[in-house]
Amino acid sequence: MTYEPRKSFAQRLDEMDAETKNYYKEVEKTFTENPGVKARTSLRCVTFRHQKEVLGKVALGGKTLKLYLAMDPNESMLKDGKYHPRDLSQTKAYELVPTMLPIKSEVALRKAKSAIQYVVLRKIFNF
Repeated sequence: MTYEPRKSFAQRLDEMDAETKNYYKEVEKTFTENPGVKARTSLRCVTFRHQKEVLGKVALGGKTLKLYLAMDPNESMLKDGKYHPRDLSQTKAYELVPTMLPIKSEVALRKAKSAIQYVVLRKIFNF
């Protein structure tokens, strides 16, 4: 049995189709256009922080871009039917970012961008 090292996030993103790459670029731009938000790439994902507070993470699962946000999945903004978040609050690895939004389409991207702006307003600007 041979050991094959895990591919990094950047390598897996390079292997994705152009559409998924564009979704990632849009999500990254939405996070980093805010003052003080920085991105850090690890083996599994990209984490976006403001100072030391995690705002969100972006990971790849199959051909799907997954956006994890630092907000309660039961929040009224998410429960209006527009969003379809997955609640990962019971998983220890996602306790800082318990809300997951899969991004597979332009519509999902627009919804994700508005959710990012909501998180940024609440966390950075204390709205």
